[in-house]
Amino acid sequence: MAHNLPEETIHDILHRLPPKSLIICTSVCKPWNSMIKNPSFIRTHLTRTIDLNNQFGTHLLLVCCARIVKRSRFRHGDPELLEEHCNLHYDNLAFDEHCKLEFPIVPKEEPGNKVLTVVGVCNGLVLLTDCIFFSGNTVMLCNPSTRKSVTLPKPHYTFKGVRGYYDCIGFGFDAVTTDYKVVRITFEQWPNPSAFYEVYSLAGGSWSDPCSLDHVNGLKRTCKPVFVNGAIHWKAYHRLTNGGSEYFILAFDVGSDSFRRIMTPENFRSSSGEDFYISGYGKSIALSKRYYTNIREPCLDIWLMKECGMEESWTKLTTLCPPGPQTGVGYRPLCIRKSGDLVLVPTGGYTGRHELICLDLVSMQFKSLGIHGYRYYYAESYVESLVLLDKTNAVSY
Repeated sequence: MAHNLPEETIHDILHRLPPKSLIICTSVCKPWNSMIKNPSFIRTHLTRTIDLNNQFGTHLLLVCCARIVKRSRFRHGDPELLEEHCNLHYDNLAFDEHCKLEFPIVPKEEPGNKVLTVVGVCNGLVLLTDCIFFSGNTVMLCNPSTRKSVTLPKPHYTFKGVRGYYDCIGFGFDAVTTDYKVVRITFEQWPNPSAFYEVYSLAGGSWSDPCSLDHVNGLKRTCKPVFVNGAIHWKAYHRLTNGGSEYFILAFDVGSDSFRRIMTPENFRSSSGEDFYISGYGKSIALSKRYYTNIREPCLDIWLMKECGMEESWTKLTTLCPPGPQTGVGYRPLCIRKSGDLVLVPTGGYTGRHELICLDLVSMQFKSLGIHGYRYYYAESYVESLVLLDKTNAVSY
C-alpha cells in the first residue's frame, strides 16, 4: 500500500515518527532503509522534532544521578567509585518519566575508574567519558534512541596514573558544517605549567594536532561545560602576580575552532572556584554565586548575560535568601527548564538530603521533583534524534 503513496507523502509520514519506530521502518524495504539513513533525512527529522516539541510542549529533560558505591583503594584512581543512572523526563508540570537510558558498557584501562560519566548532550548525542576526577582516556559519543555509539580514537596525549596532569572535555555542534566536535584541554601543573588542546571532528573521524592554550592556568572540573549559541563554556582561572586567581569564562567557538575569554561581573572574578557556577539559559548563559550573610544564612545571586558574548549585558536576575526550602542548606542551579523554572540541587555535605527541587522564578514557589538520595546530579534538555544512524563507524549496542 505504501508503494501507492506519493514519495513526498511517505517522507512526511516518516518524518513524524520517533527514532525507535524509524529504526523498525529501516527493515521494511531497501528504499526506506536508504531514505531513513540519508543525512538529509536525519537533519530534517531533527529540525521537525524540535519544532514539534516547541509547538506542543513535549520537551524532554535528561537527568543523571550518581551515588557513591565505595572509596577507591587505588593510589591514583578516582577518589570514589560511582553508580550512575540516567532517565528522560517530560519537561512539564508533572515531570513524568519518559524512559530509562542505557549506555554501552566499555572496558576501560584504569582499574579504579568504573563509570563513564555524561559530560555533554547535543541533538540527541551524549558525550561519555571517564570520571571527571580522573584522566579521561576513554571518550565515547552515543545515541540512546538509536543505540548507536562511536568510541573516539585515543588523543595524541594520554596520561595513565601520571600525577600533575588533568584534562577537561567539552562537546558541541557546528550548525554550518553540521559537524559534532569534542574538545579536550590538558593541563600540566608542574614542573612547567602549561595547557594545550585537541579537537575531535565526528565528520573527519580524528583528533587535530595539539595546540598550546595561553593565559589559562586551569578549569574547574567540578563544573561541567555548557554548550550555548555555538560555543562551549568552561569556568576558568588564571593566576595573578599577587598569588591570587582571577576567574572568567573560557569559550570555544565550535565553528571557528577558536577560544575567547568572557569576563564575569566584577564580584565573581575573585570568588573561590567553588562559589559560582555556569548554566545555560536559552541562547545565553547564566552565572550563580552562593555566599553566606553575616548570620550565616546561605544566599544565591543569579546573573544573566542577556546578549551572549557581550560582557556589558550582565544583569542580576534575582537573589535567593534562603536559596531553598531547607534551612541552612546551600543550593546551586543545575539547569533552566523550558518553562524558565530553575532546577536546584543542595551543595556539599554527605547528608541524605540531596534532593532535586524546582523554583518558579515568578511565584518564587519551590517544588520537589521526586528525585533524591544521590550525591551528584546532571540535567540538560534533550531531543530524541537519528544522529549517528548514517555513520559507518558507529556500532550498535
